Amino acid sequence: MGQRAPADPPTVTITIDGRPVTVPQGTTVWHAAQSIGIDIPIFCYHDRMPPLGACRQCLVRVEKQPRFQTSCTLVAEPGMVVSATTPDVREAQEMILEYLLINHPLDCPICDKGGECPLQDQAYLYGPGRSRFIERKRDFAKPVSLGPLLVLDRERCVLCWRCVRFGEIVAGDHALKGFERGPESEINTPFTQPVESKFIGNTISICPVGALTSRTYRFVSRPWDNAAVPSICNHCGLGCAIWLDVRDETIARVRPREHRAVNDVWLCDLGQFGHEWVGSRDRLTHPLIRREGALVESSWAEALDLIAAALETSRRLGPGRVGVLGGARLSNEDAYLVRRFFREVVGTPHLDHRTDARPGSPSLEIPWGMRAPLEAIASSSLLLLVGCDVAEEYPIAWLWMKRAVDRGAQLCAITPTHLDIEPHLFATLVVAPGAEGAVLAQVAAAVEGRQLDEALLQSAGVEPATVRPLAERMRTATRPMLFLGRGALERAAGVGLLASALRLQAAGCIVHVMRGKGNAVGAALMGLLPGPSGWTAPEILRQGAAGELDVLYVAGADPATEVPDASAWSAARQSTAFVVVQECFLTETARDADVVLPALAYAEKDGTVCNLEGRVQRIQAAVRASGEARSEGQVMADLARRLGVEWSAGSWEEIFQDAAAEIPGLAEGAVLSPPPLAGSWSADGGLPARPGDLVLLTGERLFDRGSMTGRSPAIAELAGAPSVWLHPGEAAARGVGEGSLAEVRSAHGRLVLRVRLTDRVPRGVASVPRSDDAVPVIRLLNWEAPLLAVTLHPLHPATEGPEEAAAASPRAGENGT
Repeated sequence: MGQRAPADPPTVTITIDGRPVTVPQGTTVWHAAQSIGIDIPIFCYHDRMPPLGACRQCLVRVEKQPRFQTSCTLVAEPGMVVSATTPDVREAQEMILEYLLINHPLDCPICDKGGECPLQDQAYLYGPGRSRFIERKRDFAKPVSLGPLLVLDRERCVLCWRCVRFGEIVAGDHALKGFERGPESEINTPFTQPVESKFIGNTISICPVGALTSRTYRFVSRPWDNAAVPSICNHCGLGCAIWLDVRDETIARVRPREHRAVNDVWLCDLGQFGHEWVGSRDRLTHPLIRREGALVESSWAEALDLIAAALETSRRLGPGRVGVLGGARLSNEDAYLVRRFFREVVGTPHLDHRTDARPGSPSLEIPWGMRAPLEAIASSSLLLLVGCDVAEEYPIAWLWMKRAVDRGAQLCAITPTHLDIEPHLFATLVVAPGAEGAVLAQVAAAVEGRQLDEALLQSAGVEPATVRPLAERMRTATRPMLFLGRGALERAAGVGLLASALRLQAAGCIVHVMRGKGNAVGAALMGLLPGPSGWTAPEILRQGAAGELDVLYVAGADPATEVPDASAWSAARQSTAFVVVQECFLTETARDADVVLPALAYAEKDGTVCNLEGRVQRIQAAVRASGEARSEGQVMADLARRLGVEWSAGSWEEIFQDAAAEIPGLAEGAVLSPPPLAGSWSADGGLPARPGDLVLLTGERLFDRGSMTGRSPAIAELAGAPSVWLHPGEAAARGVGEGSLAEVRSAHGRLVLRVRLTDRVPRGVASVPRSDDAVPVIRLLNWEAPLLAVTLHPLHPATEGPEEAAAASPRAGENGT
């Protein structure tokens, strides 16, 4: 039987300024006018939010209706006759503009919005030539700081409510609110506290005047002074489309670039404000080599000769004595050449970019990434997060989930801590640390119609009555999705987690492995993974510690702060004769290297990258290279020639074509999603033993002080001081309070941290986010123990600040005991 062709959607025909127009039923008059080229001015309307009609600027006259109507809220009806540009309508629009300008300051020459301001444009197009109001304009104290990123010039605000509605409708964080009534109305933060949002930069983008501006861009440049270069954000791994606004070879600001399938028109604040590191004064500009224990500047020729000699010596002894770590910060083309050089020229199979995985981690057995596009999230009716704090790790993915929730989807989480998006969750199963796998196994059992182990669930801290309805909804959901996070995969029950995920996949659930930052998926696609008999990243370090490596080459990674065991990295470094690091900064890893090569930043190179979906996207050089920095691909070509193989680095297009000849489907714009989970995992479904009365949990934070973000002042300020998060009751029992200093000690190391009280963390848990490279939590960790106990001791008096706390902690590799 043939399928019936879908019926055309119903339409209506109206007349606007004498011109008939037929539009789908439900279309507003404003959209109908736009479709035939009739421009109606707007302020409050934004096409990613429902219409409001607050500004009254889009007034039109409708035949047989007694008063003007707001066209952005007026739905077209059959036979409607509309006047949009007649003299009486233009007079009404002019009066609205005149009203808006009564108290608006005429400071366009110094306003950051000047040159890209809708109010400025509409005042020229639709406004009166002069104002009838001669009274003194209102004046407010300015600027008002709303946080590290946001500045408010209150007298410029036209009360369009876009910023408030963005927090209510799109982000769900209610970061800004409207206060008072009538002429006293104003926009501010709740309780006038610093704004709390991961997306506040978007309110700057959508503000139709210069009321909300950026502290980092304020008075820096004019739009006509900037060259806008399209690029891709290199932070979390979602690959959001951005504009790099460049002035005088410096990135003046970053703006969201519309990409409907990825970030739509939004950006998180890390992507929008975490760019200043590119122009940091402490960028590496020349090669460094170690002489008499110190790193000193050298020429490229000398540095490359030294590396080539070490590789040649190692190659003669056996190609398996060279290891390669990193790649998540490389372009696809650079990663491809790194793989080709070390596999084909050097002959080593020991390459891996997954430096933050522990030995035996189940995430080393599966491809990372999403198995459906981001935009598919909006069509799912049930989304389940397991050990994935999506708003902190992949914030734009949260906006897609919020859109799905607004359409009726149910968002649930299995997590050892409460999430800050909990008000939007249908159900939260807060489990004992490491119990995510056991609880998910029970969900899978219920989906399969099997009996629940109620005693196990209660031991995990979960009421069985909450599992059954979740399983029932998964069984009947449309395109249910499971999001497995790094935290759960790296903890004790990671293997059981995959076994349960495989069962749910068989029941129709789409399983996403939410792992990988920057271009991690691109690095895997280009082959920066172990070859036959090759070692994974943890194995490379283990073999290095055992003296089985002569050369370790690190590119686009910082294992000294990423490897989840500081002593493991230290042992590998101490037993490896020759370490090469190509980096933008003198990171912890680079400080201990024998040769350090300056690398290009993402904004200094041409090529492509892949996001978590496997989407291949283009990046372009926007600024000149820092000093003598070179791309990793160029270094590989130079080293190949020194080892007797003539390579031409070529253009990025040529390298991309070579890669496409090896990788099926590789093309700019292609989406190369990883295959569904495949494999065989088994687990007893039991709970891991609790290691002590205070269990250490680590996790990602969106704002941190890493090698890049720590050199972006606004992000560093948002990150705050390194801290340990405790439940207020737990803190009281241990004699510590908010802001006090405490020593957190495990069997492997210690840190001195500020105490932060929050009821998001259950009692019996100490949460130390991965937030500061100077005080890395990996000093507490041991990768043989997925769950660790810590002790916490108050330090009195609390006189040390964050800098003193960092100084009090031992360097990586020292156990501090």
